[in-house]
Amino acid sequence: MTSYAAQPRASSFLASFADSPKPPTPTGIPAPLASTYDLFLNPVTPLAFGLVYFATAKTLSHYQNGKNRIKGKGWDVAVLVHNILLAVYSAWTFLGTAPQIFGAFVRGYMADGFAGLTHAFCDSSFAIWQQTTFPKFAYLFYVSKFYEIVDTAILLLKGKKVGMLQSYHHMGAIWTMYAAYATQAMPVWLFVVFNSFIHSIMYTYYAFSTVSLPFPRFLKKSLTRLQITQFLVGGSLAASYLFIKLPDLPSAEEMSAAATSSFEAGVGALKREGPTCLVNAAQRHATLLNCAYLVPLTYLFVAFFFKTYQKNSAANAAAKAKANAKKAN
Repeated sequence: MTSYAAQPRASSFLASFADSPKPPTPTGIPAPLASTYDLFLNPVTPLAFGLVYFATAKTLSHYQNGKNRIKGKGWDVAVLVHNILLAVYSAWTFLGTAPQIFGAFVRGYMADGFAGLTHAFCDSSFAIWQQTTFPKFAYLFYVSKFYEIVDTAILLLKGKKVGMLQSYHHMGAIWTMYAAYATQAMPVWLFVVFNSFIHSIMYTYYAFSTVSLPFPRFLKKSLTRLQITQFLVGGSLAASYLFIKLPDLPSAEEMSAAATSSFEAGVGALKREGPTCLVNAAQRHATLLNCAYLVPLTYLFVAFFFKTYQKNSAANAAAKAKANAKKAN
């Protein structure tokens, strides 16, 4: 049986983040991001930025009447570059993280069956966070959420209003990615892998639309469905981390001792508070925050889906019926 330290008194939501050790600066990130690492890991930064963004977006949207917009080839090129940049970056992130994560799951299952898969799913040996690859991609993905508000700026500059879906989505993405990365919670892989996959398709579609190129019809119609599926599947898997208990492995004690010492030296002084999938209160709170964020976000996407596609279907059906009536007469 693997022994664990006695669980300390549960800390409050905010206190748990303050008490949780922060990950060191990942290797391989650009120098400007390395020099501002402490700034982005300060909780005030995402909190203040998100609130200011939300208030600014809603205020500017209120005064946008559709007349104040930018046109011209230069503007189209700028939008195209933005979409291509995010499409390529998202694909790069997905290809850089998905093989590592799913490869770890396969190795865990091959080594110890379902028990090994569970330990890999929870990263009980901290192998994912000890490597240089995933922390780098996860941090860059967190920072990219700050840049993605350019989407909102583009909408406003096109003369369009910003709905709650857009503003809530971007503000919440910054907050939840901060919480997941700063606490080194394993469920962050769901956000990074799933979201980068969806975004690689979504921004490719936006790039094609900017220059009026044809895009696969089934992908265009499926984008919103894919996003909703991402939230439902990702949210369910993230929630499972709150309940999973680590099963014993044949060499669990040796593995745990070796991983803990290595992790403390290279990543942070995290202590596992019992045989749970998530290490401490901060990781549990970060996971709860992500799950809570997805509930209204999923509702907003579903509402958007029915408003957009069902309305179009009804309009097309009415037009078809009208045309058939004319032919009959």
